[in-house]
Amino acid sequence: MDFQVKVLLLSFVITVVASIIVIPVLKKLKVDQTEREDGPKSHLKKQGTPTMGGIIIMLSVVLTSASGFVYYYHTDITVAVKILPLVFIALGFGTVGLVDDFKKVVLKDTTGLKPSYKMFGLLIVSVAYVLYLTEVLKLGTQTYIPFFHVYIDLPMWFYIPFAIFVILATTNAVNLTDGVDGLAGSVVAIIMTFLTVLSILFDLKEVTVVGSVVIGACLGFLVFNLHTAKVMMGDTGSLLLRWYYSFNCPLF
Repeated sequence: MDFQVKVLLLSFVITVVASIIVIPVLKKLKVDQTEREDGPKSHLKKQGTPTMGGIIIMLSVVLTSASGFVYYYHTDITVAVKILPLVFIALGFGTVGLVDDFKKVVLKDTTGLKPSYKMFGLLIVSVAYVLYLTEVLKLGTQTYIPFFHVYIDLPMWFYIPFAIFVILATTNAVNLTDGVDGLAGSVVAIIMTFLTVLSILFDLKEVTVVGSVVIGACLGFLVFNLHTAKVMMGDTGSLLLRWYYSFNCPLF
């Protein structure tokens, strides 16, 4: 437990320090928030706020998760190996969001990446993630049914597409939540706290570590994202953070 607290605090500090460095750079590069003309008029005042702040969260997740990987590499190699796919799916989704943000704020195309292209990118990441867990880590297809307190073994031919479907079905959850100062970060921090506590009860050390990393990153980002926001996370952050849904399938 002490290690997870240290990881959370480290993630918080890295995010705050990275924000102090990156936000002025985003301002200098004029990577500004561009609001859709058909959106709420109240959102027009956000015009000019630096976006793509998800890069900060991405940086924190990579650096802090790396410290968790190194720690468990010397104490429990099986946990260290299981940290990798969690970081991979976060970075994979974050990269798709980064491409979307690039089109919006650099190319000044408010429509961003085409939905079909975005879903295709998320599909590739999801397929690689699920196949790695089932074929490389051999985690199996045992699924917990909470209301009946039983585990059931799903056939592999059903489990793989089911896991991919669950991940993709929730793909825009954080993306839709983002839009009001501090909303997405605070919601994710609360939900991740619940999932991290749950992972402690299930003794899933890799989820506990990465969950603590995300909580710290969200809290650090909120220092600069609460009203009035000095930076917005953009799709880079919202798609990166939405992978916490994948904790339920297939890790639990």
